[in-house]
Amino acid sequence: MTLWTPVSTGRSSARVWRGEGIHRKEGPVAEIADEAARLAWLAAHGIPCPKIVEHSPGHLVTTTVPGRPASDLGPAVAPAIGTLLRALHAVPVAACPFDRRLAVTIREAEARAAAGLVDLGNLDAERVGWSSARLIAELHATRPATEDLVVGHGDLCLPNILADEAGHITGVVDVGRLGATDRHNDLAIATRDLAARWSDAAAARFLAAYGVPEPDPAKIAFYRLLDEFF
Repeated sequence: MTLWTPVSTGRSSARVWRGEGIHRKEGPVAEIADEAARLAWLAAHGIPCPKIVEHSPGHLVTTTVPGRPASDLGPAVAPAIGTLLRALHAVPVAACPFDRRLAVTIREAEARAAAGLVDLGNLDAERVGWSSARLIAELHATRPATEDLVVGHGDLCLPNILADEAGHITGVVDVGRLGATDRHNDLAIATRDLAARWSDAAAARFLAAYGVPEPDPAKIAFYRLLDEFF
């Protein structure tokens, strides 16, 4: 009989438990289905991630990715994260069935704001005290005119990347926001986390390994703003 231990789920609405070599997640049916579909697709395209053991409405059991969250390791792991992201973004976007372009994500952001689901107490420092209405107005005012589409993770923060003690990436988790999106979506979230947790130098090493040492600053700012809604 499996002994299940509750684990933190971050900002997800799902509940997660860990067993021996497996994880169990329960939550809204659509959310669980979205993640299961993305995991299956991602694994088929050679990106390391949990493997599905069992899936039913609102219920998902997957294998446990070995290693520790990159957030538990040191800044030396930053280049390996850049290499991983380069591999993900090299997956042909035309083959991706999941749409996370701005026409979709801005509509979702507006719906979340209208439903009161934006955590206004956890905004980035430059937006502390902003209302949902001000966030929405800024989102529309700064929306990029074009999108450089890739297959993006959608929430590439350090806890969602696993690595071994040698700093080799072993997989990514929490892929419910994966889909066709501008590459700056992942670059914005990853560099923000790397700089906040370690240093601007770590973020720069990540970008150098990824191959875009100077991303578009306006797009970086926009996608960090968009992330406030999710």
